[in-house]
Amino acid sequence: MAITVRNINETIACLFIAVLALGAPFGLSLANIIGLFFPKKRWRKSVWALTVLLGLFLSGAYMAVWSREVTDKPWYEQPTNKQVHEIMNSQCVGIYAVILFIGALGFLVLSVSKMDKTPPLVSVLSIAAMYPAAVTLGIWCLQILTELGSLPLIVLPINLWIMMCSLILEKILEWNEVRDEKIADGTLDPKHQAWYEGILGKAIYWPLYGLVAAIPLLGIVLGISILLGQRPDALIAAWTETADWTFSQMTPPPNLQVDEHYLCTVAANGHEKVVKPLRMGERRGHRVVVNRQLEVANAFELVLEWKTPRLHRVIRNFYDKYGFPIARCIRSKTACDVVYVLMKPLEWFFTVVLYLTLAHPENVIAVQYLPGYRDVLEQR
Repeated sequence: MAITVRNINETIACLFIAVLALGAPFGLSLANIIGLFFPKKRWRKSVWALTVLLGLFLSGAYMAVWSREVTDKPWYEQPTNKQVHEIMNSQCVGIYAVILFIGALGFLVLSVSKMDKTPPLVSVLSIAAMYPAAVTLGIWCLQILTELGSLPLIVLPINLWIMMCSLILEKILEWNEVRDEKIADGTLDPKHQAWYEGILGKAIYWPLYGLVAAIPLLGIVLGISILLGQRPDALIAAWTETADWTFSQMTPPPNLQVDEHYLCTVAANGHEKVVKPLRMGERRGHRVVVNRQLEVANAFELVLEWKTPRLHRVIRNFYDKYGFPIARCIRSKTACDVVYVLMKPLEWFFTVVLYLTLAHPENVIAVQYLPGYRDVLEQR
């Protein structure tokens, strides 16, 4: 009975996660699209808030899973296996963080503004603040489209575009109502009526005015960022000085193939000061990093296979069952360092066994992972 209850709870939890991860983005996207055509619906702002909060949470959760392949390594560092480099140049992301913050601030100011009490210039500047942020979101989507797994990360930017368009449309309609009421009142003097019918009084042109105002606004942001130490070409270099992505222009080193099934092979890819790599080797047709620990472990397994094949099969089956899942969870260099340290006692034990069973143990250790080393050793 306990097992049945547990299975039911697990099923409910899986359904909840599926609804949250798949149903919520679809439902919120549909609500935002409907709100674009019905800008006076009061529930829209609640949907906007939920879109941002849940969108950031789900995008962050997906990035945590997707980051097994997408790393924070710059283009000149060597990734392993199917890993790819950072999406944006980490040295240039500061200016885009400021742009997104200003865009969010402009959206917030415009959303809480009442058109009968807000000067039109404030509305225009709020719209201008949103334009660079919208362009940034568009470039981000184009940058990550080279990877099929990036598609879920495009959902939030698309919804943010819809929200910005919907908000601008709402404020234009709201301003027109306020203006028409004041003009129809007949209480305005000629100067005020002329102002309402003038350049800023026509809200239909606010998006165009915002586009013009966005250019000097972006120039001010760029100028301040340069004074604070940001590169002058940061706006472009953030996307181009990368590898593996749409706008990337840098040629990265080839990926290093690491057999993630074996703890010692994984541990050899830790920090150099800790794991002390010696050279490159070859395993199953792929290049691998070789250190002393990996040489000793592989030599010990080889001797075990020669001397006691039955015991070797038992140990190999046990390791394949329990060691593989552990090795697959080791992703960072720090984790590799920890595994390397934990394997040290075994390395010493393996070394003692090799010195007790082989006439020339160092010769056997030294040739591990060289092309054709097994054939040579077996012939001798």
